[in-house]
Amino acid sequence: MRVAVIGQGYVGLTGAVALAHQGHHVTGIEQDPDRLRVLEAGRAPVFEPGLPEQLTAAQATGRLRFARSVTENHRRTPFDIVLVTVGTPPAPDGSADLTQVTPVLNEVLQLLPAPCVVLKSTVPPGTSAMLAEAYPRLRERFAYNPEFLNQGSALEDWAVPARIVAGTWHEGGLRALRELYAGVAAPWVETTPSGAEMIKYASNAFLATKISFANEVAGMCCGPDIDIDHVMLGVGFDPRIGHAFLQPGLGYGDSCLPKDTNALAHWASTEGLATPLLRATIAVNDAQFGLAIQMLRAELGGGPADGLADAEIAVLGVRYEPWSDDLRAAPSRTVIPALLGQGARVRVWDPGTEADTITGLFPGARAAEGLTEAVEGAHAVVVLTEWPQAIEADWRALAALLYEPRLIIDGKNCLSPERMGELSVRYRSIGTRLPASAVGGRLGPAAGDRGGAEPEPGAAVRRAAPESAPRAAVRRLPPEPPPPLPDR
Repeated sequence: MRVAVIGQGYVGLTGAVALAHQGHHVTGIEQDPDRLRVLEAGRAPVFEPGLPEQLTAAQATGRLRFARSVTENHRRTPFDIVLVTVGTPPAPDGSADLTQVTPVLNEVLQLLPAPCVVLKSTVPPGTSAMLAEAYPRLRERFAYNPEFLNQGSALEDWAVPARIVAGTWHEGGLRALRELYAGVAAPWVETTPSGAEMIKYASNAFLATKISFANEVAGMCCGPDIDIDHVMLGVGFDPRIGHAFLQPGLGYGDSCLPKDTNALAHWASTEGLATPLLRATIAVNDAQFGLAIQMLRAELGGGPADGLADAEIAVLGVRYEPWSDDLRAAPSRTVIPALLGQGARVRVWDPGTEADTITGLFPGARAAEGLTEAVEGAHAVVVLTEWPQAIEADWRALAALLYEPRLIIDGKNCLSPERMGELSVRYRSIGTRLPASAVGGRLGPAAGDRGGAEPEPGAAVRRAAPESAPRAAVRRLPPEPPPPLPDR
């Protein structure tokens, strides 16, 4: 098929590259001239593991090109199908902003011969129906086909999706989708466009709910002998639940979950529908962002209000995840300004983010080139991204560079409790995390066999454990840090 993909952001570029590798002839439409030049030069303006290489390979086949105008290219050689993947960012009231969608549809509906139109942008339930009322000719050749891409595995998720959701009113739209995804093995869910829109929102709302649930449980795992890793491991082995999205942290902060949960809650309120569970999920997440600040104030000062003035704080990581450079809703966007606003002196290290970007996002913070520079002389360290360099660092050497009280707040529960327990530091995680040696004979020596005094309940400094002791948590390991994008 001849395919146009309008909007070369994260979803659009991933889709354009993947469709070209499926054998389609794809034109990626991008109106931003700077981004278009980057794409035409064979460089990816968004970060996704494997995308730069697959982009280059797709262009080499001759099946992928980029252009600014869908109309001019359609006039030369008509497209069979047009995918709309423009952004729907949050409006000030939390709703989805559709101002990018409407002009694109206006243009696409003028194309002759008329192609099939597939909307992939995330929109509230009823949006497609509203568009069809405004453009009656759209119904017979329209499909709403949401994407379910995970940052870090987007190309694989497109090639081997968990499901394909097809929201159509007429056979023509469904037939076009079947041809577009020919050769892709996945379950199909055929429904109305409004049903497909709700599937997308409900899916993300459920994932967000799992994260908020894990964080709420972590708050209850505060005793000296309840390990949050073990609890989530045991819960996740139930096949009805699964381990995915049960990792506690400082809240969900990717580019989709905050935006989509708020948009769904706003849509429901406009429909007069109560959403107590969804709103609780959002409330738990919003409160989670402040947990690191609460820990710092409690540990660094004599009271809850004066603990951060003039404290030296090292923040390790500004990304929500190492495999995504989208910082719009990352916890760092809340945590670092709060630290600066309370008088802390903040140095920030992130190997995947340029220093100018860090200082531009966080005026008053200092960008550190390496872990040593970030940590040296700090009273506390806050880990916000599970970068491999931080996880695998020589923490004995780094701890020696810290000033009292040598506090380490593990906001992603990614550091080893065993390694932290060997150091004279105060280690705080999201929920209690026990070294393996504290779990009796199953994972290490029993407490009574170690000798020495037992720690007080809630003691900050954890005991050491044998290096060979396994951890119970099931985690997704981040990839190697991405190279910086070439100059544009």
